[in-house]
Amino acid sequence: MTQILGGERQGLVFEIVSARICDEGEEKKHVIYTLQVRHISGSDDLSPSVIERRYTHFLNLYNALKKEHPNLLVNIVFPKKVILGNFDNELISTRSTGFESLLKHISTESKLRSSKALVDFLQSVELEKARRFLEKSEFSNALPLLENNFKLLNKVFTDRSPAVLIALCRLLGCCMSIPNCLHSEKWAHLALHRYDGVSDSDLLELYVPLLTACVKIGWQTDIIQQKLRDLERQGVKINKQCSLLDEVNIVEEKIFGSQ
Repeated sequence: MTQILGGERQGLVFEIVSARICDEGEEKKHVIYTLQVRHISGSDDLSPSVIERRYTHFLNLYNALKKEHPNLLVNIVFPKKVILGNFDNELISTRSTGFESLLKHISTESKLRSSKALVDFLQSVELEKARRFLEKSEFSNALPLLENNFKLLNKVFTDRSPAVLIALCRLLGCCMSIPNCLHSEKWAHLALHRYDGVSDSDLLELYVPLLTACVKIGWQTDIIQQKLRDLERQGVKINKQCSLLDEVNIVEEKIFGSQ
């Protein structure tokens, strides 16, 4: 069922690697599809990203894109809902192939590939879980979800795309909230590097909170403080008490709306 996705990222593969029937908790019995995203160009991707999605998630993605860009989906046949036989192995296999074909098509159309609907599909489930942990200050529980989210988006979108930069800054903000987190400097360095050349005015609202965050973790303090002084001289308001996590939510709302 492997599909090699075209577009900007040659060698990107979306693959349904497994499917299982879930009959736990309060929800009705349903099928969970495990979606793996990896690169196959040069050497194989040793750290593929994995997420789990239900039929409804794929259907919501398809419907959102069809509503916004109907002409780009006229040749796509999406697996239909059925009243009986949802757990039939043949149906599950057919649906898996259909989901992969949809993702392959999305990758070939720039308007579909850059859509909010695709961003939502790729991260909404895990981001909702991470936000619940963040609200309860359970940062160590949120961290692996945010790491996987960033790595997944970074495979699908460009390094400086809004979704990727927002995910990266949220990841750094979470790391900073964990005492003695060993990865804070790594993500701070990557985030500052990614911001080179960014001109999107909404994204630039995160730049000062990002610089302030770097000072707080003691990374390249003298250089960063000089950058902040230079910005102040240029008339940029510096709020050194601002939280990177809070600012991420504000900027994300402006760019993508509520998720």
